[in-house]
Amino acid sequence: MSGCSDASALAPGESVVSIRYLVVDCIDLDRSAGFWGPLLGLAPERRLDNYLFMGSALPGCELVLQRVDRVTADKSPIHFDVQGSNTEDFDKIVARAERLGGKIVATVTEDEYELAVMADPDGNEFCVNRVPSGLPVDRDA
Repeated sequence: MSGCSDASALAPGESVVSIRYLVVDCIDLDRSAGFWGPLLGLAPERRLDNYLFMGSALPGCELVLQRVDRVTADKSPIHFDVQGSNTEDFDKIVARAERLGGKIVATVTEDEYELAVMADPDGNEFCVNRVPSGLPVDRDA
């Protein structure tokens, strides 16, 4: 079975999902920004809680540094976040991931964002983001 980005592979009514963020765990945001920024030609754009958004790493995909207390072998230090094209897609994407063999590990709800931390069938973690109402879905970042 080969990978496919063809929207015709979706069941009728299913949303197109895209990788929105590539997230790198780090202990020191400034130190990591000093490494990843010059390496990839990026500069910090905004900080939100324990996250530092570094700009576009790939078309439509932003590099985000996530401050953690420690980087451990039992959690992948690099993961990606996915989202649909609108707020209503969140529950559908989570349900689709579960139907395909994924599971919810945790949920996070803050004023600025909501996400479901999930694991694929092999235990690799990723997040499903809910786009807050009133905030645009930036597909060109």
